[in-house]
Amino acid sequence: MSGELWHRSQSIASSFEQYDRYDQCELFEQVYAATPWPMLMWSTEGHVLGASDESEAVAEHGRAADLPLRERAGHYIGQLKGIVPWLTPQQAESVRSLPSGAVVREQLHLRRTSWGSCLTIVDHASLNQTVDAQTARLAALGFMIAGVCHEVTNPLTSLHSIVQILRADKAPSRQLLDKGLDNIALNVKRILDISRRLVTFARVGDEPRERFAVDEAVTEALYVLRDEGLLEGVELHRSEDESATVVGHIGQTREIFLNLLVNAVQAMQGRGTLDVHTRHEGAFVEVRIGDSGPGVSEAIRKRIFEPFFTTKGAAQGTGIGLAISREIAIEHGGSIELLAAAGAGAVFCVRLPRASA
Repeated sequence: MSGELWHRSQSIASSFEQYDRYDQCELFEQVYAATPWPMLMWSTEGHVLGASDESEAVAEHGRAADLPLRERAGHYIGQLKGIVPWLTPQQAESVRSLPSGAVVREQLHLRRTSWGSCLTIVDHASLNQTVDAQTARLAALGFMIAGVCHEVTNPLTSLHSIVQILRADKAPSRQLLDKGLDNIALNVKRILDISRRLVTFARVGDEPRERFAVDEAVTEALYVLRDEGLLEGVELHRSEDESATVVGHIGQTREIFLNLLVNAVQAMQGRGTLDVHTRHEGAFVEVRIGDSGPGVSEAIRKRIFEPFFTTKGAAQGTGIGLAISREIAIEHGGSIELLAAAGAGAVFCVRLPRASA
């Protein structure tokens, strides 16, 4: 169904933790230009920071006879759920009347951001069966591109600086030359990593949706880790469930587990205990991946799924693995959650709709 394809509608965040007003407005302009749908930006306090119909980057959003987005913000908050609804990632339905009396049915998609939240409003009339997964995936990719514009600035600035230093020194020492080449290699690798992950995310591929045992995807992901020698110092505890079957893209699902497993091994610095347990729970299949690492502090738990947010060094991560994994899970009708820690380490739970018998 086309509605399912738009669950991915707004995965966007910047690599910066704080913006001055100019930078924030500039980022909003990029986000508005990347999507055809009306959008509202909320602060953590619930104030409207921006609306796409106020943007010069967007020629027209929504209906000319409709109320401005800011005036509709109160209605949309009323349709959201949660203790703090404008900060609770979710999708919801909205039914409202235009000034003319016509009834409009909309889908609301809310995602957390570093400044608060972003709400995308999709008119049901714009959802039709001709929209395919490639279009939806590229739409979500547009949100990430806005973050990429900021994220690649740091490595490019570093590259520019070291090149200027090397060019200014007519006879650079071997030590300076080696340091410069190491710097260039590191920053080029980071840019290539970001590019590769985004291209993988954008490419739907030719594989059709099919029924498969979710443990097949887990096994394939574990094989990649073994092949790269990442499990040599890890004690693996695993339980499988033959009845845990889903319908979807096994390659994309494998990407979810690969990202989570690599993160777990890196958190343990290559040594520790890795728990991977599969089970079916009602209408869903659950795969829990736990590690014996240091865990995730309360201060960063709410930000770990933001694109380009990472606690790793540039050599280990780009900060988009979890964001991509969550979007793939949402596209499959599921979710990823960081569970409350019962002890040391972290436990992630992937939930996907169980295939009907």
